Amino acid sequence: MEEASEWIIAGVFYVEDGRIWKRGRDEPLAEREQVRNRCEYGDARVDLWYDGKRKSLFVSQIVWIANTGQSIPPNFEIHHRDEDYTNNEFINLLCVHALDHAKLHREAE
Repeated sequence: MEEASEWIIAGVFYVEDGRIWKRGRDEPLAEREQVRNRCEYGDARVDLWYDGKRKSLFVSQIVWIANTGQSIPPNFEIHHRDEDYTNNEFINLLCVHALDHAKLHREAE
């Protein structure tokens, strides 16, 4: 993810109107849904292609990186505060350690 973070921080990929764009493209990148374990819903994911390399990230990860200008630290994940995985507004996203993320979801159940 580090390399993809560098691309986002450098502005190769950016967020506009809730969609992910690549500099110089006329349309946003295609999103696909990735269903999570033990859930009937999924998160939107985008493939980032740059310099002959492909990285796949959740839209929430891209939004968080683009807004903070930082990479997501190892063993950290992006949590949706309102538990709505379609709401990728930056204010709804929280970067938390994977163990704390699991606790947050257990508490919500």
